[in-house]
Amino acid sequence: MNKKLLFKLDEIRHVLTERDILTTANSEWLVRLLYSFQDDKSIYLAMEYVPGGDFRTLLNNTGVLSNRHARFYIAEMFCSVDALHKLGYIHRDLKPENFLVDSTGHVKLTDFGLAAGNVASSKINSMRIRLEKASETQVPFGKAMDQRTVAERREGYQTMRENDVNYAKSIVGSPDYMAPEVLRGEEYDFTVDYWSLGCMLFEALTGFPPFAGSTADETWRNLKHWREVLKRPVWEDPSYFLSNRTWNFITTCINSRSKRFSNIQDIYGHQYFSEVDWQTLRQSKAPFVPELDSETDAGYFDDFSNEADMAKYKEVHDKQQALESMADREEQMSKGLFVGFTFRHRKNTEDGTPRKRIQTDGGFGTML
Repeated sequence: MNKKLLFKLDEIRHVLTERDILTTANSEWLVRLLYSFQDDKSIYLAMEYVPGGDFRTLLNNTGVLSNRHARFYIAEMFCSVDALHKLGYIHRDLKPENFLVDSTGHVKLTDFGLAAGNVASSKINSMRIRLEKASETQVPFGKAMDQRTVAERREGYQTMRENDVNYAKSIVGSPDYMAPEVLRGEEYDFTVDYWSLGCMLFEALTGFPPFAGSTADETWRNLKHWREVLKRPVWEDPSYFLSNRTWNFITTCINSRSKRFSNIQDIYGHQYFSEVDWQTLRQSKAPFVPELDSETDAGYFDDFSNEADMAKYKEVHDKQQALESMADREEQMSKGLFVGFTFRHRKNTEDGTPRKRIQTDGGFGTML
């Protein structure tokens, strides 16, 4: 990551926060940091490789998940988020891309850049203004939101993601999963992460997030009027439906702050998870296990040597290059901003300490 660009975008605090979380974390639910280092121009995070791709890729390949499979993944996501909360951090920007699938098919949480600390004031103002100015937009399907079928809403959302690269891959992130108080720059607590996971469960079962429109403007309008927009989906095929316990769980995640789940134990004890054994969840068989040719198989990720794959990121790369060029020409950055960034992960020894034992024959020691 380019130091000057991070400085220009006021992202240094977020990168240092991510580094701090990764060095502190010792959980099977969180991606591990192996090394962090720097040179004059850039900083580097070398993290545990998780080969199964992210949850967004899984959703793209499946469309929707069965109730049983969706329950498995959302249960593991809550375990991952709880591991982060136990470290004293709130993620605030959870989305399917933040959850990676390991070689056994289980989930790990990554990307902690916005956790803890404060969101840059420029981003807060940008989101607040976008939310406040959200207005009635041209209806892409010729129908009001509440008159569209589930299939039409899914089609509109997927088309928008395909056509608007910046919406899906922007530096700030899409608003689809963010709680209203985060978007408005108001006071919030850890339950904003429960809101996000509720949105992801809704998407896993329907193929689109609950407030997704067919344009970015429509999505912002839906978020502004979220109480009116959040409705139980009804399929044309009556064999598809959300059960009462599923809808109750979703709407206790996606709710006003005072009406959401207030702690992880209430979530674990909800009837939606009655079939889940929380103690053995990570040892259970996952619905999808990646087929890997080797430990370094990258087949579930975009191929950065493939021109077609890289074409999807052209607008993002062009924007980043323009920002880097601008950052090079602007104000000087203090060299002390990244002091202490370097880190090396050490595996624990038998006594639980990371330091290697010194093997001696009894003749090695101090002179005293």
